[in-house]
Amino acid sequence: MPRTRVNVNVSGPLFDGTVDNITQQWLDQTKKDVADLGVLTLKEQAVKFDKSGRGTGHYMSVLNTRQVSPFNDQLINDGGIVYGPWLEGTTKRNNSTRFKGYHAFRRTRTRLRKQYGEIAQRKLAEFIGRMGGHVE
Repeated sequence: MPRTRVNVNVSGPLFDGTVDNITQQWLDQTKKDVADLGVLTLKEQAVKFDKSGRGTGHYMSVLNTRQVSPFNDQLINDGGIVYGPWLEGTTKRNNSTRFKGYHAFRRTRTRLRKQYGEIAQRKLAEFIGRMGGHVE
């Protein structure tokens, strides 16, 4: 009875384990890009903070991102500035005055939730080649 023997040699990122590292890099970079967009969005909104007398630019200057372990998540914050919660509208003072806050962080969160898929897909196109694939 005739026999056939086939030898297959595989190589590349999918087979040598480097694709996991590349995938993690893509994920980390996507998180960073989304967080950077969030800071940019907050700064655009902070220009309108003149109603509260806080449109001096100081609040905009303290907005930043920070990497949080263990998953390399990105945190957008205002550096713990004392009047940040009041500007957002989350203090008891907001309940007792006419100023209910700008809700900038809440609006930004909503916007980022709508855009993160598109950002991740666009960023993936940059990493596909490193994973051994190609984008048409």
